[in-house]
This record gives sequence, structure tokens and C-alpha cells, in this order.
Amino acid sequence: MELDKWLLEYNVKSMIKESYNKYIENYKLEAPKDYAEVFGNKDVAKIDMVFHSVSYVINYRYIEEYKYKSVKIRLEYDDSGFAEYEAIYDFNGQIEDDYFRII
Repeated sequence: MELDKWLLEYNVKSMIKESYNKYIENYKLEAPKDYAEVFGNKDVAKIDMVFHSVSYVINYRYIEEYKYKSVKIRLEYDDSGFAEYEAIYDFNGQIEDDYFRII
């Protein structure tokens, strides 16, 4: 399957962790109060990043169809999920957008 090849070719698990780390560094700088609300009482070293899902998406929201790969990790602390990070990549492995959600 083409998605399986893409996962291997771009080392997606490593790629999503790198994207997440960049996002979180910016989050700390740009929204320190929000960051403290989400992470303040957690030992960051004990947060598990769990590879959650990869999807090939065709979105018809815009005039032309928009195709991309969505990769998600779930953040868990004390065996409980508390947030999710999703990165949107093009077919060449370049990040186009990303999202951080509290769950």
C-alpha cells in the first residue's frame, strides 16, 4: 500500500516527534500561560508520546480537492491521555500545518 511506503520512506514516527518538539517549544514561548495550564503540574519527563494514527485525507472543503497525510500522537500521563498533536504533511513529507488539542 502507498501509505505504508510513505511511512517507511519518511520515517514518520521520527518526523512527528520532531514536529511536535518544535511546536511545543514555540507554544512555551508564545503562550506560556496556556502551556502552564496544560503541562504545569506534570513531570514532562514522564509524558508518553504514543503514535496514534496516520491517515490519507482527501478534503473537499475548498474549491479544489486537498490531499494530505495526517499524523497524530497522543500525549499520556499516568496512563491517561490528556492531549493530542496532529501534523499535516504533503506527499513529500513537508509539514503544512499542525494542531494541538486537549482531550
